[in-house]
Amino acid sequence: MRKAFLAAAFVAMALVSVRADVTLVQTMTMEGAAAGMMGPGQLPKTTMRIKGMKARSDVEVMGQTVTTITDLAQKQVVVLDAAAKTAQIITPGSVAAGGSGVALPDMDISFKPTGKSQTIEGQACEEHTFLLSLDMEQFGGGGQMPPEAAAMMKGVKMVMNGSMWVAKNGPGAAEFTAFNKAAIQSNLLSAISGMPAGQPGGMDKVMAAVAAAPGIPYLMEVTMTFEGSGPIVQAMQQMGAMKMVQKTTSVSTDAIADDVFAIPEGYTVEKK
Repeated sequence: MRKAFLAAAFVAMALVSVRADVTLVQTMTMEGAAAGMMGPGQLPKTTMRIKGMKARSDVEVMGQTVTTITDLAQKQVVVLDAAAKTAQIITPGSVAAGGSGVALPDMDISFKPTGKSQTIEGQACEEHTFLLSLDMEQFGGGGQMPPEAAAMMKGVKMVMNGSMWVAKNGPGAAEFTAFNKAAIQSNLLSAISGMPAGQPGGMDKVMAAVAAAPGIPYLMEVTMTFEGSGPIVQAMQQMGAMKMVQKTTSVSTDAIADDVFAIPEGYTVEKK
């Protein structure tokens, strides 16, 4: 179940995908019974840097840092492995040819403004609410779970109901929005996810939700529940609802060096 929670966090993070020079730091916490299942450092701290049509994301979780560099002009995503000193280059072409993609389950999402506003970290923010449901059975596809665990997920849905507070006019908001718009138009992120735009449950649904709320998300609160039948649903319902809170703790518009978006020296390049 821990992997499922982390996968849900990944999807939630996709809703606030950011992409020039802007640096954001975001932290995530969890409330409720599930918080006891997550040890220190198992929820992500993310540093995102944007420069023109390039973005770098460093996600610190479970004592490790996962780094991805997105280059819209080159239409590629580079995944850095600091321990192995490798740089894996993923392109839409390599995904189509059978390369590695991030297989997300089918999802249904609704996203709308509420008209409410409040000041967060000194910035005027507007509220948007969303409802996202994920088919948990599909997390077992491709060998991501043992067959027995995958079978227990059959007919189970995770429902994420929450709100996002977005600053349209704060520092870095224009650059943030411009990159997101370019990312959506490029279709790069949909292809890399392994779910091309237009397919049922595709990444385009998430990106369309992002486009509906241009600006920097300063606060996102998500309550997760499970629907369906079986022992997994019964156990999770007994635990009660779980709540994730993601906050933007700092925003900087200082210049970012070009080499931040380059593959470090000494790394072996692997093309997928």
